[in-house]
Amino acid sequence: MEPLIKHRWDINIQEAKKLQCELAGNLRFCPFPIRKVKTVAAVDVSYSRFDKTGYAVLGIFEVEQNDIEKRFEIKRYDIFEHVDRVNFPYVPGYLSFREIPILLPLFKQISVKPDVILVDGAGIAHPRGIGLASHIGVIFDTATIGCAKSRLVGEYTEPDKTKGSYSPLFFNGKKVGVVVRSKDGVKPLFISPGNRIDIKSSTEVILWFCSRYRLPDPIRLIDMRTKALRKELQKNG
Repeated sequence: MEPLIKHRWDINIQEAKKLQCELAGNLRFCPFPIRKVKTVAAVDVSYSRFDKTGYAVLGIFEVEQNDIEKRFEIKRYDIFEHVDRVNFPYVPGYLSFREIPILLPLFKQISVKPDVILVDGAGIAHPRGIGLASHIGVIFDTATIGCAKSRLVGEYTEPDKTKGSYSPLFFNGKKVGVVVRSKDGVKPLFISPGNRIDIKSSTEVILWFCSRYRLPDPIRLIDMRTKALRKELQKNG
């Protein structure tokens, strides 16, 4: 799986900001056929506390729908891993330039384009409307969803404590996502469309993947694997 839009990654903050504004114009949002979903990808990157090493993991999940319980069931999945030096500094709003370069080798290993990619990060709920999920979506011209554990931008009212409750997330007077309670009594998730999907469909997909945990199952599994990979390699290295 190769990106359709290619650009340099070894750029400074000013160049990155300009590029984000240019790429944001290519984003598209539309209803998404959730009941046709068969293959889902999820990505995550973990970082060393001691040096500039990044631990990237991509998972490809084959899923079936349980229409009675309104959830996706994972039937099988494959995991791809890549470890490399991370060169871009951590700057809020520029996570794409830190994580996508280490994720690209993983995308190149998969031959089947997933129906949707779930990303532990922001979609359009971003200062320039193009967070990590949107950036991945636009360069691959595919559907992506941002599922963040914390708010990057926007204002909202706290949703009810029960699973499935949500409230709109507004930024600069525009609705850019929703704040979703994915499990009774836990902190909410911040969901925003990345590309080629709308807010309603993004929310539905995420909730259908939230079985017993706060995080949707594909992201939770990948998140666990990145941390385990980092621990294993640091212990042995």
